Amino acid sequence: MSDSDEAAVSLASSIGALAVTFLLVTPIAGTLLGYNWTQAVLIGGFAGSVAVASSWLTARRTAAD
Repeated sequence: MSDSDEAAVSLASSIGALAVTFLLVTPIAGTLLGYNWTQAVLIGGFAGSVAVASSWLTARRTAAD
């Protein structure tokens, strides 16, 4: 596998982690936890960025092995 394939997989996993986390956390924060929707979107965005950082760090850790 070339470096460009690994970068594409890493980008795909980062986008996937961002989308899934944002789409799960935002409605939960907005409906179940009672935040207004502006706060819910901010919370979802923050959770998504944490998920992307975790995905990126995990990919680096597995690449080092």
